[in-house]
Amino acid sequence: MDLDAALLHSFDLAAAARANGDHPFSALLLVDGEVVATALNRVHSDRDLTAHAETELVRVLERDGRLDLLAGGTVVASTEPCPMCVGAMFWAGARHVVFGLSAARLNGMTSAPGAPTHGFEITATEIGARATPPMVVDGPYHEDQAAVPHAGFWV
Repeated sequence: MDLDAALLHSFDLAAAARANGDHPFSALLLVDGEVVATALNRVHSDRDLTAHAETELVRVLERDGRLDLLAGGTVVASTEPCPMCVGAMFWAGARHVVFGLSAARLNGMTSAPGAPTHGFEITATEIGARATPPMVVDGPYHEDQAAVPHAGFWV
């Protein structure tokens, strides 16, 4: 699977998270063109505010004894990871992340018209670049398609 196909797959997974009653986010790990693990947001399902898709991906890989795969793979996230998720992925060994929907666009979608936006203003790319060793974070990609699972969900 190439990167574009993996991104599109992540958007479908985000829609599945929404269908499960959770926030519409997903993450997967792509290693040598193969999806080796996937994860959905489980904040509502698990009643755990830290159960974001990216942290769930780390948990899945750790439980399966495959955390070492993060270093040589690419994490594909449906949406730009938050600072908590960037940190979790970094400490778990991830060094390359790509995402669909930007946090800036998501912040606009989660606010009522005319209301101030809510969320972080620092980007995952900025956080990754300041890590040692650096974590490369690229995106947004296919942002209009990435926004589809979020349409009508937040407000």
